[in-house]
Amino acid sequence: MKLLIDTNVILDMVLKRSGYDISMELFRKVRETGAGAYITASSVTDIFYIIRKETHDISRTYVIMENIFQLVSVLSVTEKDIRDAFGQKWKDFEDCVQYMTGKNSNMDYIITVNGKDYADAMLPVMTPAVWIEKAAFIEE
Repeated sequence: MKLLIDTNVILDMVLKRSGYDISMELFRKVRETGAGAYITASSVTDIFYIIRKETHDISRTYVIMENIFQLVSVLSVTEKDIRDAFGQKWKDFEDCVQYMTGKNSNMDYIITVNGKDYADAMLPVMTPAVWIEKAAFIEE
């Protein structure tokens, strides 16, 4: 099972925002079930920028990013992903690029705390809490 993890899930966990404990539990369940967790290359730059902005510490930002890379693999964003996203005309182009990258990379689920951002997605979209609940049935 392959999960595309939205940027906000990573940021919630790293910055200890509301719901960070659920994001932490998500990654524990990913490890337990052997599921694959992925983020897009465009998410890497967004995450880096936001962590750097919040921490004001470049060295700490690199350490945090190294820890993130222990949890996820990075999907390349291709020209096809960009063109496919552009053709969809979503309000949030960034989310559409993530979606098209996930779709074109055969992800099984998109995990996000902002499901409304993926209202037009053809892949199943769920919150970390819902996927954790689903994972409990996978283990049985």
